[in-house]
Amino acid sequence: MSKVPVPVNLDTVANNLADPVFLVNRDKQIAWLNKKANELFYTSDEEAEDAVITELTGINKLDSLLDDVFGQETELKCSYEEASVKVKRQDQRYFFKIAINPIFHEGELWGGLVQFTDVTRFHEMEKIKTDFVSIVSHEFRTPLTTIIVGVEMLKEGMLGDLTPRGKEVLEAIGADCERLSRLIDNLMELSRIESGTIYVEAESADVTDLVQEAVRPLKFQAEKQGIELITDIAPNLPPVAADFNKAVWVLANLVGNAMRYTDPDGTITVRVRQRGKRLFFSVEDTGCGIPKEHQDKIFRKYVQVSGPGRKGTGGVGLGLAIAKDIVMAHGGEIWVDSEVGKGTTFTFTFPVYYGDESVKLSDAEPGAEEEGG
Repeated sequence: MSKVPVPVNLDTVANNLADPVFLVNRDKQIAWLNKKANELFYTSDEEAEDAVITELTGINKLDSLLDDVFGQETELKCSYEEASVKVKRQDQRYFFKIAINPIFHEGELWGGLVQFTDVTRFHEMEKIKTDFVSIVSHEFRTPLTTIIVGVEMLKEGMLGDLTPRGKEVLEAIGADCERLSRLIDNLMELSRIESGTIYVEAESADVTDLVQEAVRPLKFQAEKQGIELITDIAPNLPPVAADFNKAVWVLANLVGNAMRYTDPDGTITVRVRQRGKRLFFSVEDTGCGIPKEHQDKIFRKYVQVSGPGRKGTGGVGLGLAIAKDIVMAHGGEIWVDSEVGKGTTFTFTFPVYYGDESVKLSDAEPGAEEEGG
């Protein structure tokens, strides 16, 4: 095979790349960067030499992303949302997806190649979609409220007596109205989160009160379905730093989901344990389980997992996406462990309360870091 002559060197190629690229060592110091990286962060090769990448860019999220790559010695595998950052330049906002690949030298991990891919247009389209969803949800709210009031008036006989069949039809209409109302609530909540107008006021919250408030309205439904709903709260737990109402919503949503996947005579257990400075809340069911191939995407918007064990009708796959955003706004994490035929456990963490504090969800889109540089 003949060797094709290359008229330019690799530095020239790298400097003509559309994406900013950095080469960093194990200490996260910059060993090399291309022209696009210099332009984006207003720096020069001399200024960047040996500088720590997080200090030069102002993007703290790079610290944890690099730790993941260096710790596992494999390329970055986290989701798109978790690997997105926001950079502000001259009143313009740019969004980048971060890709990191480990670099090895003589069999040893030397550092990593960090690449920024511009996904600003994608984020702009997401914002347009979010605004549209918000407007449509508000427009649906008024006529739906009118329908609900009318149905209640008919059920109470205010407009005359109904036949048994008429009452059945009204019950079905009322149930569908409630489902649509919950869907609109979820859409509006999601729009508020994505637009950055939702605030999380983290205050001292008693763990037992939080759990009891979440499961109280669901106990009757569990009994009706023949499901045992158990609470298992470790003794002497410290208060949690949480927005009480939003934390209750997350926990109640997870329990409600578990009910749709759990057969009669099954159990749902809500547990709370402390590990270090965090409290771990888990909802464990004995339901049908979630297939492995679906577990990585169930926290995405509009994703639903169907299966033979599912009962009743739900929304459109917004509950877990909203729950994830609320948990992350508290500085926590949420994940799932599941095995088909054996059950599912959702776990999320909140920090222990150590004093007055208030946490505001960033005005960046979920998963996007504060401005760098």
